[in-house]
Amino acid sequence: MARFKSPTQSPSLLPDIRPRLLPILRGRYFLVSGISIILAVSIVASFFRNDYSLLGITSGPFSKKPFQQCPVTLSSNKDGQNNGTWRFTPDRDADNYGLSFDQCQAAFPKLFVEVDKSVEARKKANRPITYHEMAPPKRLSDGMVRVVVDHGEVYVVEWGDLTSSTKSRAKSTLHSLHRALIASPDRDSIPSVEFVFSAQDFVSGDYVNQSKPIFSYTKRDDDESIWLMPDFGYWAWPDVRVGAYRDVRRRIARVESEVGFPQKKQLVWRGSLSEAPELRGKLLKQTRGKHWASIRVLDWESDEDLRVNLLSIEDHCRYMFLAHTEGRSFSGRGKYLFNCRSVVISHRLIWREAHHAALIASGPGQNYVEVERDFSDLEEKVEYLLDHPDAAERIAENSVATFRDRYLTPAAEACYWRYLLQQYASVCDFIPDIYETSDRGVQELRGVPYEEWVLMN
Repeated sequence: MARFKSPTQSPSLLPDIRPRLLPILRGRYFLVSGISIILAVSIVASFFRNDYSLLGITSGPFSKKPFQQCPVTLSSNKDGQNNGTWRFTPDRDADNYGLSFDQCQAAFPKLFVEVDKSVEARKKANRPITYHEMAPPKRLSDGMVRVVVDHGEVYVVEWGDLTSSTKSRAKSTLHSLHRALIASPDRDSIPSVEFVFSAQDFVSGDYVNQSKPIFSYTKRDDDESIWLMPDFGYWAWPDVRVGAYRDVRRRIARVESEVGFPQKKQLVWRGSLSEAPELRGKLLKQTRGKHWASIRVLDWESDEDLRVNLLSIEDHCRYMFLAHTEGRSFSGRGKYLFNCRSVVISHRLIWREAHHAALIASGPGQNYVEVERDFSDLEEKVEYLLDHPDAAERIAENSVATFRDRYLTPAAEACYWRYLLQQYASVCDFIPDIYETSDRGVQELRGVPYEEWVLMN
């Protein structure tokens, strides 16, 4: 019986179709290649637009909302106090965490400058904050915490490794945030938001390199992705034996009642060189052997050294001049120094804090003295003020009026927290959901209520 032979065995059995097939295959190849290139370009563009729908990422613990072109404002105080007659009075209002939106705006017009810059940067780039941008899938870095504020309640969703220092800072930050929210006179107006904050001295890694939005205690002028938040010390800073912020202010008031304008006509500084050896070393160099300087380097590992050289924050206020230096980034000491009726002398600052917009380095409203970063003009300026005590006292009085009695009050901190959340929400294109569907199809709480988290960690 004859067996059927394959075409390769007998080419004559089938016509040669290759000449007709090859053009068709070439056409399909180029068509598929073109579609692939278009799809690849679209996917890359989607990353720049923060649009993940092409990747199939269209759902998550959030709902989409339009990109708001104008910031939402919290409603005014309902009791009618903002009819043009209300004025911020430190004795009455400094410790009031519950000022209305309008009262906050009237009392602290320079406080929100850095927040407004962050909003403007997003709007100028027409780049709203997306859920996937600020909540990357990988684990958070050390010292970072992801938070959801939902209907005025605080939930901790995720956190990276926390050292004893960053854990203390994170808890203080959450305490301050919670305090500002529960004191709000119109809590229902607080937007629901999700954000990541860092309890480190500064933000580094992916959040800076990829311009991801993050809350931080400090920023430099070109750190557009960083949103400034109040630092941890507004709650307490026990790590360096400072204590609770409101208690510090009470202790300073007690010292001031004893001495008035400081009697010790010297420049005082106590600190560690390890945080910024080059910068702080220049301060030591310029003050060595000067009669007007009381400069001591602290060894935080030595109890004996601390016993001899450590100076309480309130005792700093007994000196006419207070030296302020940055450390690894900002220095948390600054806000305490500006609570004193003394002349704060600072080198030109690189690291920004929320209250820095109120700093005035010259003119009739001068509230501190600025020197070069190498302190080369320090002696000249100190000697001038020693020879002109009236000028020194004027600067100190301006400092008290600007900072202790206004921009560094507990009331200002609470106002700042609420404004920060409000404006951050205004450039988000999503509203977070505190619940998510588990693998079992059950709705589960994403985070841990703040009240539980601070007890568990």
